[in-house]
Amino acid sequence: MTEGGHHLTELLWKGFNVLLFLGIVYYFGRKPVSEAFNSFFRSLTEKLNASEEELRLSHEELLRAKESYEDAQRRYREQIALAQETAQYTKEEELKKAEQMAERIREKAKEAVQIETKRAKEELLRFGMEKARQMATDMLKKAFEDPEVQKKYIEKSLRSVEER
Repeated sequence: MTEGGHHLTELLWKGFNVLLFLGIVYYFGRKPVSEAFNSFFRSLTEKLNASEEELRLSHEELLRAKESYEDAQRRYREQIALAQETAQYTKEEELKKAEQMAERIREKAKEAVQIETKRAKEELLRFGMEKARQMATDMLKKAFEDPEVQKKYIEKSLRSVEER
């Protein structure tokens, strides 16, 4: 045999040994390797299914949270509208009360002004009458200081007495 043939034979035996080793590994290791791959695949599948279920539950919870949020916003808007209506109603009622009170005050003030005006007129009239009487008395006293006026007055009084 030549040296090239010897290498070929050796190469064939090495290839045969490798194939035989792979065959033995396959024969004895096929079941554990297959189970390991199946177990790994099952664990991946279970984790994927669990993740999908968790995603679905999270999505449902998100939808419920959105509905709850929208409901809370709707109630908030309703409460704001109700508060505004109540405030407007209260404001209108208070304005009506204030206007009524102001009208009563104006009426009372008008009555008080009329009473005070009447009282002032009466007092002014009394004052005017007193002043006129005082002036008339002063004028008569001054006039009676004149002897001629006294003489005429006495004559007139006597005629008046005689006529009766």
